[in-house]
Amino acid sequence: VRAALPELKKTKGTLVLTGSAAGRRHISGSIYGATKWFVHGYAGNMAEDMREWGGRCTVIAPGMVDTPFFDEGKSDKLKPEDVADAVMHALNADPRAAVREIFLMPQN
Repeated sequence: VRAALPELKKTKGTLVLTGSAAGRRHISGSIYGATKWFVHGYAGNMAEDMREWGGRCTVIAPGMVDTPFFDEGKSDKLKPEDVADAVMHALNADPRAAVREIFLMPQN
């Protein structure tokens, strides 16, 4: 992030961070969830800092996504393109709008 900030400042760009539904729900014994709670907090703080110079920060927080991380694909998970669409929505938002978070869950 530190290396990207000068360019983001110059272009009034948007910093996109990857959060998770695990950063919004308590999960027993999960270090993963704790790291995602940090991402959500950090994104909010960055958004406040960046708005001083016209930049934006958003966190995309998906639920289960069908990726090679899992042994077998399941139709009830989000697809990677669903997450990509959410990123594009945040990036294409009108400059007057700050999309701070997109919480994306499978429908089923």
